[in-house]
Amino acid sequence: MVARRNPAVPRRTVHVAGCPVQTTVTARPAVARRWLYTTLWLQRRRLYSSASGGGGLTVGLGVQWTPPPYRTRLPAGVEPRPGTLQLCVGNRCIVFQLARAGAGAAPQILRRFLSDGRVTFAGYYVASDCRKLRAHHGLEVESTLELCGATGRRASLAAMAEALLEIRHGVEKSAAAGRSRWDGPKLSRKQVRYAVVDAYLSCRLGVHLRRRAAAAVMAVDREDSEAEYYYPDEDDDGVRSTASREEEAPEEEEGDYDEHRRDWDGFLGGNGRRDDDWDEAAVDDHLYDSVFACALSCTTQCEPSICSPWC
Repeated sequence: MVARRNPAVPRRTVHVAGCPVQTTVTARPAVARRWLYTTLWLQRRRLYSSASGGGGLTVGLGVQWTPPPYRTRLPAGVEPRPGTLQLCVGNRCIVFQLARAGAGAAPQILRRFLSDGRVTFAGYYVASDCRKLRAHHGLEVESTLELCGATGRRASLAAMAEALLEIRHGVEKSAAAGRSRWDGPKLSRKQVRYAVVDAYLSCRLGVHLRRRAAAAVMAVDREDSEAEYYYPDEDDDGVRSTASREEEAPEEEEGDYDEHRRDWDGFLGGNGRRDDDWDEAAVDDHLYDSVFACALSCTTQCEPSICSPWC
């Protein structure tokens, strides 16, 4: 029996607030890389729209670590080592087992994604999570959105989801799982759900808060435009036209990875490499840039020879 060169990405479905979240749990950098490439491809136009005044991309971020016993509490100023890094975009989530991936195993594509200013990472105590990623893995997060205190007072993610998103059910998670061992070889179902609920709610809340902030800015701009219209300068002969607003970039439908698996398998398998060999920074950088080159060509004239396999 011949082993497949590029097996399907392992996934499971976790239901959060009635939404099926397609979840990838892995300690393999190659699988994390594939998830990120697919995310970039699905969200390429939203990312590229940020260059023309668009809002960019909002990603839910969370970090879990194994809390030490009281007798071995970490010294002051020492950050706990992250066990997992979870990211969520829409209804797609990955739980990357950093503790099991090995030292320096974070792929270059992950580093570029976290440091991309077009991506806003929303999280609960996100600054603390970023310090842990920086201290132990050298991962720098460029743009963050703090969710703690978003309702004007300190509240849990579930309480904020109820107040801002009217989500009242389906976000339950085990408190014991949060205090469990996150650096083990295999995560339990309760641990996976705990991580996915945090990342999914962080993403939903981040999108809501950013849209609310953008709406407030647009309302102020509209008031300024109306004031200019009704009170024109004398040199304008009593006529002034308001500036037209750029239309927001259309949202990219996420779709399903299965629809694009054939193109991905052909592309990733055609270069003669195994998935585990995809650790070269040059390859990651080239393909990362290719996503946005495709997004630019798609906004003008899409040519299969240019965009393949992205389109």
